[in-house]
Amino acid sequence: MTTPVLELRGVHTAYGPVEALKGVSLRVDPGEIVALIGCNGAGKTTTLLTISQVLHAKSGDVLFEGESLLGTPPDRVVARGVCHVPEGRRIFGRLTIRENLEMGAYLVRDRAVVERRMVDAFALFPILRERAEQLGGTLSGGEQQMLAIARALMLEPRILLLDEPSLGLAPLVVSRIFEVIRALRERGIPVLLVEQNAQMALRTADRAYVLDTGEIGREGPARALLDDPAIREVYLGA
Repeated sequence: MTTPVLELRGVHTAYGPVEALKGVSLRVDPGEIVALIGCNGAGKTTTLLTISQVLHAKSGDVLFEGESLLGTPPDRVVARGVCHVPEGRRIFGRLTIRENLEMGAYLVRDRAVVERRMVDAFALFPILRERAEQLGGTLSGGEQQMLAIARALMLEPRILLLDEPSLGLAPLVVSRIFEVIRALRERGIPVLLVEQNAQMALRTADRAYVLDTGEIGREGPARALLDDPAIREVYLGA
């Protein structure tokens, strides 16, 4: 069997006495998009923060390419190729688009490589090329989300963690963001996608997990979950 790019095995994570993840197990295989859906407070963001080692699991294991990440400092997790685009974008508002992208490539010493990756990022998001010298804080929400994704791609991630990329965006912008997510799959970049827009996530992903108050309630092919009456009633409003 193929070794998963990312695997969680029985992960428990807590905020003080409150257990947020209660034995979460999931995997992301090479070249696939995996969606993690669930209601607010289900533990989706906590899952991504635990993978990134910003939060530490009480028990269980987080494996990247077959090796445990537990105890690895977050900056070394990034250096290994696990890039996390957090909810809320978190771009550098006082830096230009170009400077934000350069910050994304902070581990790259070869200037020619940085420039090549920037060209690739601008090819995915032409609007960023047009506004390369504009301050990040003056961009629209959709443009900031594009910049946040492009910044993560500057490190050529081995897996991309996306937390609520469509949050608060207009439908046309959401469509463009998901086009890019699908394009990343074509490039061979696996994606773990946390998304409140369950319908869009399930239409885009290969497989999906449903997180319910810190536990995986359902899992399977995304299309099967999209057609599941129980999932449609609870998460899709159908």
